[in-house]
Amino acid sequence: MKKNKGSSIISIILIILILILIVFLGYEILYVDIFDLMKENNETIFTSIDTQNKVVNTDNSNSVNQNNLNIEKIEPIIDNSENNSNNSVNENLNNYISTTYKYFYNQLDQYGKTIYNAFEQNKENMKSGVYKIDFGTEFSSLLNTSNGEETLNRAFQSAWNAYTYDNMDVFYIDVERLTLMTQTTTIAGISTHEVYISNGNNDNYLIQNMQSKENINQKLNLLEAMRKEIYTQLQGYSKYEQIKEVHNWLIDNIVYDTDMTAQNQYSIVGALVEGQAVCEGYARSFKYILDGLGIPCVLVSGTGTNSNGETESHAWNYVQLDGKWYGVDVTWDDPVIIGSGSLDDENRYKYFLKGKSTFQSSHIEDGNITSNSIKFTFPTLET
Repeated sequence: MKKNKGSSIISIILIILILILIVFLGYEILYVDIFDLMKENNETIFTSIDTQNKVVNTDNSNSVNQNNLNIEKIEPIIDNSENNSNNSVNENLNNYISTTYKYFYNQLDQYGKTIYNAFEQNKENMKSGVYKIDFGTEFSSLLNTSNGEETLNRAFQSAWNAYTYDNMDVFYIDVERLTLMTQTTTIAGISTHEVYISNGNNDNYLIQNMQSKENINQKLNLLEAMRKEIYTQLQGYSKYEQIKEVHNWLIDNIVYDTDMTAQNQYSIVGALVEGQAVCEGYARSFKYILDGLGIPCVLVSGTGTNSNGETESHAWNYVQLDGKWYGVDVTWDDPVIIGSGSLDDENRYKYFLKGKSTFQSSHIEDGNITSNSIKFTFPTLET
């Protein structure tokens, strides 16, 4: 029987078209599934990166009337590069300026200011613990006078006191390991003196539990993240409300170190990172946060006489509000309560923004921060 060639060709063409259609449809299904899967994975990756790089919580849901800061645990930011920032965070921090209120600097003489400026300019370098601040022959003329050495030593001690009372974030240097050195060369009866500050015969001038720049930066990044978080949450609050919120937050989040065993009890690390401090840690933390809010605040030292009539060395703050100065003692507004119970408003704000007649009846200033230093003065409180 003779085959019909035309029918055979048509059949083959139909089969080929059907196969092409099947392949095409299979490709479309496979392509769409793979593309959607890739799209989902990319979105997940980017979300994960944003979360890891977020410096602060940008939730501004707090209303002024809530009267409660809600600062969650913030992990240290290891990468401190400028490109590692989140745009939404930057928008909330457009007006954020970390300003140190340098009250004590202005009380130094010309030699003290020179040394203070050197500390400030070499803040980053000094994290190594061995960096030498070299003044060259800048103090040579002074040292050639009869009491030049005494004057320079006094300027050095005064500059350090002012620097650490102005800058709460310099918690990693052990001043007892920081040495002022003088090298004298005498030719034909004329002496030239080169002065520098270094670690001397010590391994370094860092405190024992902060022995690396990486560790220091980790703590500083965490503290700055906390300060920015507070700044973000308190936008829209009045200055009075901001001061009050910080006061209350510190009371709620710091435990007084009654056993005196905490390693960093005198610094912002002990108070803000580890949650345990004594009066100086409370007061330094209060100033550190208010510096970030642009509110003038001063660390004050002296003696305090408590309700039991006991007098002891103490630290607190003076805060400027509407051009006037008031006393704040966060530590004494956070008394150790034996057993259960909570503070009523009378005790919680007993030492909050008080004037001279009230506050200085129990708090006596002492501008003699250390021996061999100038006597510093503090702001005058409103009556």
